[in-house]
Amino acid sequence: MGLCVAAGNEASANAALAAGEVQPVLALLLPLASADFARPAEAVKLGFIAAHKHSGEKLTVGIFATDASSESILSGYDKAVKLGARLVIGPMTRSGVSTLAASKLVSVPTIGLNLPEDKTALPPRFYTFGLALEAEAQLVAQTAFADHFRSAILVSAKSPLAQRSRDAFADAWRRLGGSIKAAYEFGPQTDLLALRETLSTAAVDMIFLAADTEQARAVRPFLNNIIEVFATSQVNSERKDAIANVDLNGIRFVEMPWLVQPDHPAVMVYPRAEGIAAELERFYALGIDAFRVAAALIEGPRRISLDGVTGRLTLDGSQVTREPVQAVFRNGVGITLDHDEPGEGKR
Repeated sequence: MGLCVAAGNEASANAALAAGEVQPVLALLLPLASADFARPAEAVKLGFIAAHKHSGEKLTVGIFATDASSESILSGYDKAVKLGARLVIGPMTRSGVSTLAASKLVSVPTIGLNLPEDKTALPPRFYTFGLALEAEAQLVAQTAFADHFRSAILVSAKSPLAQRSRDAFADAWRRLGGSIKAAYEFGPQTDLLALRETLSTAAVDMIFLAADTEQARAVRPFLNNIIEVFATSQVNSERKDAIANVDLNGIRFVEMPWLVQPDHPAVMVYPRAEGIAAELERFYALGIDAFRVAAALIEGPRRISLDGVTGRLTLDGSQVTREPVQAVFRNGVGITLDHDEPGEGKR
């Protein structure tokens, strides 16, 4: 497998070319030098390399480490292209994707590993692929509506991520024709008994819960047991703790096959990451599928339909859409919905 590691400025790029350094076919542009993003970036890198090795493809990969600043990202991208990269994978942060998209530098096919901020317009040959919760929330809305749910109550934690997820669900739900009867936010000081009393008489089909695992554990006992609860993968911690998660039983959510379908043929062929924290497994899986998308696009724009470890992947214009699988908590563990036992009840 061809791997080269790059860092530095334009002068070092020219020096590398003069010295006959192996030119990368694929350039992996990640914030490996950022204190905030180095750990998830390293997991993406490891997943990408694992998929590259498994594929047997003779595609040289250059790894370009940046920090999270605009200057570092643009410099790294420019260097990758000058070294001969035919396709760039990255940046990984929303701000980085927005910065690159707004620049005049995009000259080869590029796969941003996140969505841009504020719907920044993407230049030609710029694709996006990632794990955005907004896309998952929209899928939850579509799935619930297709299952004949029509009225919802929104319950969300007071965090920016939860609020983005809630708003994405609400927008998609209303566009489909669903109604939202009420919206509640909760935090450490919220009177959850009042929430339980309100929900006890609520005439709705479902609750959309926007919260991480710990927040969901705190609020779940106060939600009406008769009403179906839906969520995104935010509710499912990669740390397996069936006893602590028993309160989550019955919550339906969407999740990547990597975490709930270990026996799926598309998942089994890739090695599990060694030595990385459980909460970084999603990024490792993202790296695997990022390589597969890059390998499919290296010869030019084409229809993509992949059975990925993060979900079913299809290319829709400039966005690689990801359809995760339907899952549910049973006995404190997230399992695929098709493995759920009929007649078991909600909790």
